[in-house]
Amino acid sequence: MLPKLPLDDRTYESILQEARQGIQRRLPEWTDENAHDPGMTMLELFAWISEMQQFYLSRVPDRNRRKFLELLGESPRQATSAAALASFDGIRETVRLPQGTKLLAEDQTFETASSTTLRPIAVDRIVTRTEREASDRTASNTQGDVAFYAFGADARTGSRLYVSFDREPPVGEPIELTILLAEEGAHGGPDAWHPIPYEGVAASWPAESAEAYAPPVIVPSAKVSWKGYALDEQTGASGWLPLDTLRDETLHLSFSGRVTIRLTAPLRPVLVHPANDRPRWWICCVLEEEGYEEPPRIDRILLHTALVVQRDTLSETIDYDVPEEGAVTLSADTYLSRYGLLRVQVREPDGRWREWREVPDTDVAGPEDRVFSVRMPSEGGAVILFGDGERGMRPQGGLGSARRIHADKTFADKRFIGRSNGLPMQRFTVYDLACRRRERFLLQVGIPGERAGEWLWEDWAPVENFDRSGPLDRHYTFDPDTCEIRFGNDERGAIPAACEEPNLCLVVCVLGGGERGNIKPNLLTGWVSEEQRSYGVTVANAGYGYGGAESESVGDCIARLQQRWHEPYRAVTDEDFAALAKSTPGLRVARVHVIPGYAPGRSDPVPHAVTVVAMPYSRQPTPKPSRGFLRTVARHLDERRLIGTEVHVIAPEYIKVTVHAVIVVEPQFAHETKRIAAVLNQLLSPSGSPKSAGGWPFGRPVYRGDVFAALSRIGGVAYVQDLWLDGEGRYASKSQGGDVLLPPNGLVFSGEHRIELLSRNQL
Repeated sequence: MLPKLPLDDRTYESILQEARQGIQRRLPEWTDENAHDPGMTMLELFAWISEMQQFYLSRVPDRNRRKFLELLGESPRQATSAAALASFDGIRETVRLPQGTKLLAEDQTFETASSTTLRPIAVDRIVTRTEREASDRTASNTQGDVAFYAFGADARTGSRLYVSFDREPPVGEPIELTILLAEEGAHGGPDAWHPIPYEGVAASWPAESAEAYAPPVIVPSAKVSWKGYALDEQTGASGWLPLDTLRDETLHLSFSGRVTIRLTAPLRPVLVHPANDRPRWWICCVLEEEGYEEPPRIDRILLHTALVVQRDTLSETIDYDVPEEGAVTLSADTYLSRYGLLRVQVREPDGRWREWREVPDTDVAGPEDRVFSVRMPSEGGAVILFGDGERGMRPQGGLGSARRIHADKTFADKRFIGRSNGLPMQRFTVYDLACRRRERFLLQVGIPGERAGEWLWEDWAPVENFDRSGPLDRHYTFDPDTCEIRFGNDERGAIPAACEEPNLCLVVCVLGGGERGNIKPNLLTGWVSEEQRSYGVTVANAGYGYGGAESESVGDCIARLQQRWHEPYRAVTDEDFAALAKSTPGLRVARVHVIPGYAPGRSDPVPHAVTVVAMPYSRQPTPKPSRGFLRTVARHLDERRLIGTEVHVIAPEYIKVTVHAVIVVEPQFAHETKRIAAVLNQLLSPSGSPKSAGGWPFGRPVYRGDVFAALSRIGGVAYVQDLWLDGEGRYASKSQGGDVLLPPNGLVFSGEHRIELLSRNQL
């Protein structure tokens, strides 16, 4: 049985239909589209030829497809590791977790993306205060199942969010608050944590998850400030003093993320209503400038958190720049630098690495001894100390001329994967090292040195294939699916030097990746290190793991690129402007309308101008974009417009439309006024309904006939006896026929409709 070929999804009929649709656009003078026309015969011929070409292209093997993708500068994506937010509790003393701290979620290993300091301090109470009310939100934050507004449902200027601690926090030390918003739609659900980086702030994304990711430039919609009730040393009085905001991933509480603040003065206990049972150490977030499209709703506020990535680092390298003068020390604070094995290498003038020997003290070494000593500080990883040239040799200065290699103790017997026999096209398979990415699997080839027991090591680089490799290029290929390593043939890629002992050594090996890392909440609960487990600190993931994906097949890569090529990148047509504006990174744009040849404030048409009307997503009846929202959309479009095009982004102009109607209904529907009003509210809505998100078209007049038709379709309505419309708002007017006219950027919303129902029995 012949295998089913992966034919293109475009059939002969679809190709022919697409060609026929282009006739009126490209050749309007061609009016005869019947089968007897010779032009139609040519279209059918070329459609058949196109289908045959696609058929033969479908028979091209994956190897050739990869070459075609390389010509486009693309390749199938490798597997990516999931990330999650780990929350720590039960902290009795200050603990510093190094980067790469290993945590367990059942059988999966996660590692912290950066170093984290845990201090014995906890969030005690949370209070929100507006002009109207003050509420204690501690229970909602503790349980995490009921979201609350940070600044009230209206988010007016001056509203405050108070957070207190169970003890006095240290002055000068950073305090990191993780704020999880109850986001919907574009930014995930309440159990997701997706930091949105913006200009000037880089979120701690794992490198593989940020592949091909350009951080969006977002102008904040509102502005907040952080203050603490502290002692003013200049005046000697206590009050709400500003705090240093070191980093704000939330973009003024617009997204979930972390806020890092630092106290500049000691906090003083104070009573804050309604949590006035005893004085506490309080900080507060003040809304200085309102403008949120959607007021922030907080799901959780956490104090001790860390971004963790699903991976298991078995070996890592850290390169250092060596100064030309002065003492040479190499310090590091990673998990493997504390609990793993250590090797130190120094680059030789020919580019190879020589491994140096560890001694208890370099003071007893001679000037020609290539040795180092290790000092273990109370906190942090091992510190490497070299000699000064008289008592122990000093490494040669230069960029990246010294290297630390750390390996897990369980990896000591697995790092040597074999020996080279000096023959071309050598292959090695590492079945027990299921690495999912090539750059996580780096090796060195060893060459015996001048003295017995000494080795010189050469760095070899992984490549996808040997097509661009020369005879002197130290390249190898690694297939993550088969775990096979291949070397060149001395024409395309060098051959490793032959050796009688194992001389192929892994210096970087990181396992992990794939969809299994997208774990459920509260599944990350274990520690790998016994020493860290003895701290008594508990850990759990506050939300779902996200971002983990399997490696991409060639077919999936082609399908992704085909879809991407249909997405506009340059704003040329009105459809391009609308699509690009709606896909502005970091924003939730609900609706877009493009007005060509129009510039705000000018009465005459401007041929080179384009005005884009953007409406944000919001639960409010009339979603209004802030200045930051409009500036963000404008900046996104400005980078993609044609030279000479003048782009303006404005807000919708809302017109309130009120319907006055006298309706004759069947007797059993004489009291259904609310049902009829609900139909009108759905019809005259800027954002539509959950079932129909279209909404009223921009700038389209509200004709009495539209309302007549909507009312007549309601069950139980016999006929509409009388109907008139009222419109309120800037630039709103009425025609002689009673229709409400809208400006080009106008949208309607419902007023208090006045509906009078008459039963047919009363007539």
